[in-house]
Amino acid sequence: MRKISLLALACTCTTVLAAGCGTTASTSPTPASTTSAAPAASASAPAATTAAAKPVTLKYLTWDYADRTKSTDAWIKDMKEKYNITIEMQNVPTDQYESSFKTKLAANDLPDLVAVHGVDKGLVAEKAHIDAKQFLDLSDLKSVSEYLPAVIKDRKDNKANKLFYVPVSTNVLGVTYNKKLFKDNGLTVPTNIDDFVAAVEKLKAANVTPIAGSFKDAWTTQIVNFIAFGQYVNSKDMNTRVKLADGSLKYGDIKQDVSKALNVQLDWLSKGYFTKDYLGTDVNVASAMVGTGKTAMLINGTWQYKSVQDADPKAEIGFFALPLNAKGEKTAVPTSADSGIMINADSKNVEAAKIALNAYLSADNQTRVIADLNGISTNTKVKSDNAYIAEVVGAMSSGDVQPDWWGGNSNYQPSGSTFVYDKEMQNLVAKGKTVDQFISDFDKANDKALEKK
Repeated sequence: MRKISLLALACTCTTVLAAGCGTTASTSPTPASTTSAAPAASASAPAATTAAAKPVTLKYLTWDYADRTKSTDAWIKDMKEKYNITIEMQNVPTDQYESSFKTKLAANDLPDLVAVHGVDKGLVAEKAHIDAKQFLDLSDLKSVSEYLPAVIKDRKDNKANKLFYVPVSTNVLGVTYNKKLFKDNGLTVPTNIDDFVAAVEKLKAANVTPIAGSFKDAWTTQIVNFIAFGQYVNSKDMNTRVKLADGSLKYGDIKQDVSKALNVQLDWLSKGYFTKDYLGTDVNVASAMVGTGKTAMLINGTWQYKSVQDADPKAEIGFFALPLNAKGEKTAVPTSADSGIMINADSKNVEAAKIALNAYLSADNQTRVIADLNGISTNTKVKSDNAYIAEVVGAMSSGDVQPDWWGGNSNYQPSGSTFVYDKEMQNLVAKGKTVDQFISDFDKANDKALEKK
């Protein structure tokens, strides 16, 4: 199921510090088609080395040139100067990419290198079923060893057990907070649920609103639940998500754990931890409240950082994973690592394609890519001067990274389900239904979807 409104929700953002979701270059209009061979040099491009004796031309299909223009130009220039590999890029507008991919796939006319938004467990890419033999397994590429193991493991979690692509940027769910409010109230970053609740209670006693609520935007009602689901369900058994998605397990079968996850936010609302007008406030207003120090924390995705910081560019803003774990347990850190570049197995220049993709995935090149995206790298060797990003990376390094709350179907519903998760969560927050009703309705909708198959 891909109708997770939430992630239209975070709108497939890979540019995490962009001005909120929906404003990233990958979702903005792009030129109808851009072809590039060896563009002008990037200032950050490494020095040239001896070129290969025999020139090779690789064709590359993508939609994201506007997202990462400088780094793409630099990579293409490197390939020409260092390896005598010319990369001819066709940049297709995002809204046309799916149909372009499917047309080329059906005509057996895919280029050497192919960008993809994701390949799901059933080997569906751009809403088209692919043959596992059509694309190379990238597991043995040298640069792959530099990436977060959890990200690589999750991307290989498909029926072919192949690594078709490597996601290079990610968003993370957690807490963006105002450091001054924490410091003024003698608080340190909590690392378990007891410490977090104690910090919230201390803020509340000091007449500081602990958490900004933004539930006018229905998708934001799901964030705490997603994190809680990761902590109380996924951390126990990651196979649970597969069973829920294929219908062999229901929410009702694990009702105690699901109820625990759903009740976290409801409990905090009843205790006054959120801003009073949480149902009448949108996410950008809530973000600004944290930036200006009117509220201490926003529990959302890292894509909201810019909205928080823009409210007061001088404010010191930090990040920590929402610690729903007991003391001594790891904190669940849900991330959304998806999209990447695949190699067409039918390419006449497979070895050159491997060289090009390995160079693209290298830490040196990814430093340039992440600078373009102003994002969070999944390559562990890429460093950032941005303190906020450094804290996000630190949270991933020490926590239980779960890289599929978007790309892997965060609600784990069977395809075709009519249960609209964000709207039902909003109804739950507004006390329009109970947790028991939510679970029952979820299972009933999924049962109907399975009956139609």
